[in-house]
Amino acid sequence: MKYSIFSRIRDVVFVCALLLLVKTAFERTASFIALHKDSMIHELDRSFVDNIYTAQRQLHFLEEHPIYAHEYAHAIADIKERLSTIEEKYKKNSPGLALLGPIGSAAIVAKEEQLQQKLLETINDLSKIFVSARNALISTQNEHVPTETINHALETNKELLLTLLA
Repeated sequence: MKYSIFSRIRDVVFVCALLLLVKTAFERTASFIALHKDSMIHELDRSFVDNIYTAQRQLHFLEEHPIYAHEYAHAIADIKERLSTIEEKYKKNSPGLALLGPIGSAAIVAKEEQLQQKLLETINDLSKIFVSARNALISTQNEHVPTETINHALETNKELLLTLLA
């Protein structure tokens, strides 16, 4: 049976698409396993971990900025430590919780809610620094208003970062 050039091109495209899909599945599986390395008793919420990473990236902007890094050094170090503590506590659970059944599940849920509240407080503290830096930059006296949700706080910080970059 003789293959035409178009059949060969089609086969190469399909093989490339298959390899791309396998690579993506492998990367997601490796990321999932790395994330759950210390916490295999329950599935971690990827959006919560992404929120932590987003806050860490926003904080990294302040660390790298030539003016704000020195001016807010103590606050940056404190927030960085709090974010890493929240991440560590979220990712790591005691294996004994799995043996407790419903009580262990309730303990995990309560711990996650407590960590979400701590993350919101930490992000609001980061937002205070951004507001203070923006006020110094454009000579205004806007007050920081704490937000009620983590996503809204991260969006507010993103907008404040954009004003600092402009």
